[in-house]
Amino acid sequence: MSDQSGSTSVIDDNRAVAPVIGVVILFGFLILALSLYQVEIVPQQNAETEFQHSGEVRNDLVELRAGILQAGSIDQPQYQTVQLGTTYSTRVFTINPPAPAGTIRTTDPYPITISNNSGTPEGTITIPTRFIEYQPGYNELDRSPTWYDASVLYLDARDEEGGIAVIEDQALVDNGEVQITALQNEFRRSGIGQVTLELRPAESVIGDIPEGDLTVTVPTRLSNEEYWDSTDIPENEYSITEDANDDGIYNLTLDTTTSNLTVDTVGVQTVPEEPTQNDAARVGGGESDGGTENGNVDTLPESAVAYDDTNGNGVYDADVDTAYERIKNFDDTSANLIIEKDSVENGNRMIRANSVTIRSGVTVESTNNDLTIESSGGNIIATGAILRSGDELTLSTDEENGDIDIQDATLSGDEIEASASEDGIVLVDGARIEETDGEEGEIEVEEGAISGTPAYGEVDD
Repeated sequence: MSDQSGSTSVIDDNRAVAPVIGVVILFGFLILALSLYQVEIVPQQNAETEFQHSGEVRNDLVELRAGILQAGSIDQPQYQTVQLGTTYSTRVFTINPPAPAGTIRTTDPYPITISNNSGTPEGTITIPTRFIEYQPGYNELDRSPTWYDASVLYLDARDEEGGIAVIEDQALVDNGEVQITALQNEFRRSGIGQVTLELRPAESVIGDIPEGDLTVTVPTRLSNEEYWDSTDIPENEYSITEDANDDGIYNLTLDTTTSNLTVDTVGVQTVPEEPTQNDAARVGGGESDGGTENGNVDTLPESAVAYDDTNGNGVYDADVDTAYERIKNFDDTSANLIIEKDSVENGNRMIRANSVTIRSGVTVESTNNDLTIESSGGNIIATGAILRSGDELTLSTDEENGDIDIQDATLSGDEIEASASEDGIVLVDGARIEETDGEEGEIEVEEGAISGTPAYGEVDD
């Protein structure tokens, strides 16, 4: 009798275990399905998002090139918008990588020379120009940059052992006419949102390009074999040097005459600081509406270190902007604060504004205590800046809107924290993160996606 009872108990126990086993197996299949979805489907969908953005930003860059050329030729400012990055679809059970942020920047300047080869000072003029690079931050697609270079727009995959893909051909030479557009001013923006580039022609300067037969030398990143020998420029009208300085820059030399040459100068965000390098240059471009009525940019007062960029044009306008001589503690959430000069103070420091921009190379420091920088409605941009704290260093934006850009910046403190908006980005590429003693430090990102890798130090999310 007891044996039968024991047998019945075992059967009941087995029946109780069976549903549990079923649930475990079902849960295992669910985890496997989600894992496969994460590995296979999510990258495909994100690649589609990136591909759509790549097409959109390509169109933006085509329009930007056209705006640069048009600004000088019609003597009117142009405004071109570039969508720097994008965001992926929101996911519930799977995970997206950080939103792909993009960066657009101008390079260091290189000289354009115009000479009649007379050997006299007035026989040669020099005008600086820059290239533009757009670098995407895709997680799935190729990250090759797009360049604007000597009027050519192209995708450059040479660093990945590829080649170039020309998007828009050269516009320097057309039917024997040589049209030079020099691009000036330093500019850099990163993020996933839109950025508007203001393209401002130089104020008209009427002078004389050297008379007679001219040699015009234009810097370019493209060799003869890579591009120039495939253009329709007659072979007897141009030549190109090798990369003599091993810096990736070639000299494109064009043979023309004074009557067949036009030179325009266009500045990014502001009118060119030096439309011409001497008064002998004939530079196209009409009167600009930026800065003073003469087209020049106002100078920040010598005693001031920062100003409120009231109209958002990125330059100090004496008629409308408020300059500040000292900003140890600053609290004005309506101001778009731009810090142009070093600001070093003792004690706790709190800088709070609608948006905060610290120029490259500028130091903002608390020598012996905390440094806190907050934006209430916009971004914190400190690309290439130096931020130092004797104790805690904190950067934070509004929780609903704002990115933090500390690319190529130096951040020093015993505790370093950054908090962007929920959908924002903290851009750290090339940053130096260090303790107060100079040893490698760590930045804790409390909110926002991380984009890039520091050159020194670590990121903790």
